[in-house]
Amino acid sequence: MEDRKPKLDEEASFHRKEDEMTKVNRREFLKSSAAVLGAVAVSEGIPSIVSKNGSSAEAAEPAPVYEIYALKYAGPFTSKLAMVFWNEGWNEEIDRNYYLWVIKGMGENIIVDTGTGITEGTKRKLKGYVNPVDVLARIGVNASNVTKVIITHIHFDHVGGMEMFPQAFPKATFYVQKKEFDFWIKDPIGKRRPFVGITDTLANKALAALEGTERLKLVSGDKKIMPGMELLLVPGHTIGLQAVMVNTAKGPAIVASDCAHIARSFKEDNPSCLITDMIAWLKSYDKLRTKAPLDFIFPGHDVIMLQNYPKVAEDITRLV
Repeated sequence: MEDRKPKLDEEASFHRKEDEMTKVNRREFLKSSAAVLGAVAVSEGIPSIVSKNGSSAEAAEPAPVYEIYALKYAGPFTSKLAMVFWNEGWNEEIDRNYYLWVIKGMGENIIVDTGTGITEGTKRKLKGYVNPVDVLARIGVNASNVTKVIITHIHFDHVGGMEMFPQAFPKATFYVQKKEFDFWIKDPIGKRRPFVGITDTLANKALAALEGTERLKLVSGDKKIMPGMELLLVPGHTIGLQAVMVNTAKGPAIVASDCAHIARSFKEDNPSCLITDMIAWLKSYDKLRTKAPLDFIFPGHDVIMLQNYPKVAEDITRLV
């Protein structure tokens, strides 16, 4: 029995060492496996599933940074405040400008809205009117460097430039909400007096001519069209108005166009008199206010966009 005990002790010691070696080998295997997975992820261009501290995490790509410019092409125009601020200020007057916008970033110039066409601008005798194509040229935006034009809605002062834009910017793809397109281009209601007076039939024909081609993208709801850039459906002023949200050096900012005519509307929760659906409009305000700070939601016609921001060229300012 004395002889048996030492052998048992030796066997137990052997198994303990074997277990320890197995644990060490398992740890080494896991480490080497993680290293291989990380190397494969890098070589394949996909985020590593293992971070430096060993936890699962994806390497986040930094969002591109854009700049937003406001370009005045007509105005100022004077009207009663109540026109742009629902049923308030019938005894007050307010000035407003007509704008289009340019978003610069990722090596691209993205135009937001097309302004008023030459024919419609002449017919309406717009004060201070300049061909929007010529205004864009002041900051180097021309046929060679525009690949995207976003149409926020199909009113004459935002879509009218379609009279010139398909030819002026031959490389451009045009983005409009499908609901907006179908109403103004195809719905007989859109041809009736309350609507036909605020659109541009010549521009609408030019837009309709692009249907079925690669140059027209009909969007359904919210859609990211570039890294750090998203189209947002915000109906109310029209049936399918869209805003454009981008990442900037100061965080998210939104070209809201006529989701409000003046900045005060977003702050005081009161839109303009030009309404298709008031309930939808107020819900659109709720939506935009969750996306960006009020100071970075830019309206469609407010003179402060020309007065309160750095001037970069004649009638052009950098908003952010």
